[in-house]
Amino acid sequence: MADRLTQLQDAVNQQADNFCNSVGILQQFSTPSKFPGFDRSGSQTPSQTTQQQEDHAHLFATVIARCAKDIDVLIESLPSEDSSTEIQ
Repeated sequence: MADRLTQLQDAVNQQADNFCNSVGILQQFSTPSKFPGFDRSGSQTPSQTTQQQEDHAHLFATVIARCAKDIDVLIESLPSEDSSTEIQ
């Protein structure tokens, strides 16, 4: 079992992965913006249903919130600055 600082670092790294993955999903499934006076007739992205978009948003919101709570618990479990090295 890893010590608390290692667990905290792992949780922070996992949260960074969650943020990167959520941005990747946004890039993958977002629709291109329309610019006035610019007609783009090239490759069109497939449309995605609103339900699928909501599912992705709900999933990543849940994962990010859960990981943030885990980080808070790990931070609270760390010894305070006032505690002696004997207690730690």
